[in-house]
This record gives sequence, structure tokens and C-alpha cells, in this order.
Amino acid sequence: MNRSTHTDTTGPAPGAGDERDARFDAAMRALHRQALEQVEPATRARLRSIRSEAARAPVRRGGLLGWALASGGVAAVALALGLQFAGPAPQAPPAAAPALAELPSAAGYDADTAVAALDENPDLYLWLASNGDVLPNQPE
Repeated sequence: MNRSTHTDTTGPAPGAGDERDARFDAAMRALHRQALEQVEPATRARLRSIRSEAARAPVRRGGLLGWALASGGVAAVALALGLQFAGPAPQAPPAAAPALAELPSAAGYDADTAVAALDENPDLYLWLASNGDVLPNQPE
């Protein structure tokens, strides 16, 4: 068995990505420093005061009431959608239901007759052929 060692020279060398990342970080930090130098002192002072006020302000949490209201709203919307898609209430079975009792029993079922009925009815195959574009294409 012939084993040859092949080194891939098309990709970056190991560690080259780290060096590229470090150069990118240094460039972005330099741009940030340059942007900070262009901000007016009054604006910087105002931003510092806003940041310190925000740090001193107590953290306000919604609490249980906020979560309960949000959950209740979501539940109400889900219930409304469920009732909308549920449709009308079921009604009494139609008059044709007693005819089901007159069907032949399972003992009278003949599998050959059932298959022959499919062979004799070309509408099934026409329907299948018309829906052939719905199926995904199989790679050959």
C-alpha cells in the first residue's frame, strides 16, 4: 500500500488567523480611539452623567403581575384561535348512517375483488398522474 503525505498549501498557515484577528482588533481599537477624540467634551460629560445616573437607579422588575398579565393575554389569544379553527359544534349524524349497518361483514370481504376494483377504475391513476408534480424529484 503506497502512502504519501500531502500538505495543503492552499489554506492559511496555522496561526495566521490569530494574527489576522489581532490586526483587525488593533485597527478597530484605533478607529474607536479616533472616534472618541472627535466627540465634543460637553457631549462626553453628558454621556458620563447619564451613565452614572443609570448605574445609581434601582433596577425595576415587572414582578409577578406583569408575567401574569402577559400569560393571560397569550392564553386568551390561543383560546380565540383554537375556537376559530375548531369549526361549528358537531350535530346529529345524517340520515344515511343507518345504512352503514347494512354493509357486508368482514367475512364477506374478498381482497382480490378489491384489487380488481382498483384496476378497473382509471380515475385513480389519472388523479395520481395529475399530482406527480407535487412529489419531489428523485436524483438519478
